[in-house]
Amino acid sequence: MKGKSFLKVTSILMIIGGGLAIISAIIAIMGISALAALFESTEGLGMFYVAGGTLLVAAIIQLIAGIKGIGASGKKPEKAASCVIWGGIIIALTVVGNVVSIMAGSELQIISIILSLALPILYIIGALQLKNSYNATNGAM
Repeated sequence: MKGKSFLKVTSILMIIGGGLAIISAIIAIMGISALAALFESTEGLGMFYVAGGTLLVAAIIQLIAGIKGIGASGKKPEKAASCVIWGGIIIALTVVGNVVSIMAGSELQIISIILSLALPILYIIGALQLKNSYNATNGAM
């Protein structure tokens, strides 16, 4: 089926990226906590905690989406439609995380944003290809 290998590869990359992002988010939250302890105050760190929490949630969802994508590209191609939704959630959380990070004082990093969105977009493309191929094979719409 068209899109099966594409979805599988992007799903594996999502799993790897999600795992690394979980580690990064935990380190970021620990770093923020270390700053709070060093300065004996959490004043002004709220947005950084929100950004770290958003990163952690997005990373966990990315890991889940990767696992769902592996399942859809394997024995359950009918689940490809749910992968499109998971990919959309990841894109939304990526955008929210970047906006919160900018509000917290970070600079706008266009290349970073584009690279952060590339994999979820490719994941959605693979899921749509598999979904359309599955629907064409089974006569569904």
